[in-house]
Amino acid sequence: MRHVFERINRDITTKITAALLAVLLWFIVLNINDPYIDKPLYVELEVKNEYSLMEKNLFLANKNYRKTVEVIVRGRENVVNNISPSDFDVVLDFSKVKSVNDKTISLDGPYYTKNDKQITLIGMNPKDISIELENIIRKDLSVDVELKGAPKQSYKVIRVSTEPEYVSIQDKESLVNTIDQVKAIVDVSNIDRDKKIIKQPCSVYNENGEEIASLSNRFTVDVFLEIGKEVAIVPEINGNPADDHVYTEINTNIEKAIITGPIEVLTNISNLKTGQIQIEGINETREYTVPIKLPEGVKLFNMESEVVVTVYIEKLQEKEIEIKNEDIDIENINFMDSLEYEILTPQSKFIIKGRQVYLDNINISSLTPHIDVNGLQEGTHTLQLKMASHPHVEFIQVPNV
Repeated sequence: MRHVFERINRDITTKITAALLAVLLWFIVLNINDPYIDKPLYVELEVKNEYSLMEKNLFLANKNYRKTVEVIVRGRENVVNNISPSDFDVVLDFSKVKSVNDKTISLDGPYYTKNDKQITLIGMNPKDISIELENIIRKDLSVDVELKGAPKQSYKVIRVSTEPEYVSIQDKESLVNTIDQVKAIVDVSNIDRDKKIIKQPCSVYNENGEEIASLSNRFTVDVFLEIGKEVAIVPEINGNPADDHVYTEINTNIEKAIITGPIEVLTNISNLKTGQIQIEGINETREYTVPIKLPEGVKLFNMESEVVVTVYIEKLQEKEIEIKNEDIDIENINFMDSLEYEILTPQSKFIIKGRQVYLDNINISSLTPHIDVNGLQEGTHTLQLKMASHPHVEFIQVPNV
């Protein structure tokens, strides 16, 4: 019996030793044919909750932050070679951001999605992502309207308004702080009546007058244009000044007016007349305050309904001019009858009347004094002196020679 147990023990020991040797040999062969290796994989980041930055009034300035990380795995060569980057999740979660002062976000993961325990995660590089943040701020700006082109002749844009009057711009602080002006550009070429432009895009400009393209055309406004017509104010004069007086100039303190009203009425108006100004018998300059006469349905824009008209009165003056006989030309001499012509009157004078400004410019050479001897026979004759006509003066006394 004792020999039986000894033999069994020897068999068990032999078998265990053989099994251990077989396992060891298997591991040796396995490590030769399918060894453990490390492999780097470049895994694309799964971005989450980027919208949460807007909720915190933050702007991500570096949109080109790193989008992949290196994940190093270890395992049997056959297993590792069949693993791809898509088998891993690495999460960049923007909800971790607390303030504009945050410079990095720690990554979550990597997570092996197959979870078969055939590989070991050795490491990941980097473990966080660098970010640049800015505050998002809001700024309210009034909308200016820039007019391009010119209205129809005599018409003017008299009032411009927008709805809304202000626009609110919200963006990153560095950009909003450069904004200087918001403009709606409107073409008014050949316009002659009120106009409403719906949803006119707005352009945004910095302090150098350069357009900020990323902000332009984000907003629209309705633009309201009010058009008026510019016409002359014509004083209506009645009567004549006193004898030997003339009115030399009529002046109004406002020469033109802008009027508004129905387009069909404005089209036919070229001027506005004042109330009648009676100057009968006056002998000095006077001022008159008179109303402007308006057709029905027409209104004055931005001015009073009366104007001051100044009528300048000047007394006519007389001027006496002496003419010597050598200053007189003889016309229509008949050279065939052998007669000699001589002006016997040594000198003569004539008197003219007119405004002083015209009298000052008249002299003997401008008058060209002359006599006409056509048809005269031998003997002594009395002829009226002739002068060149002047539209602004009157000859009061013309001598004979």
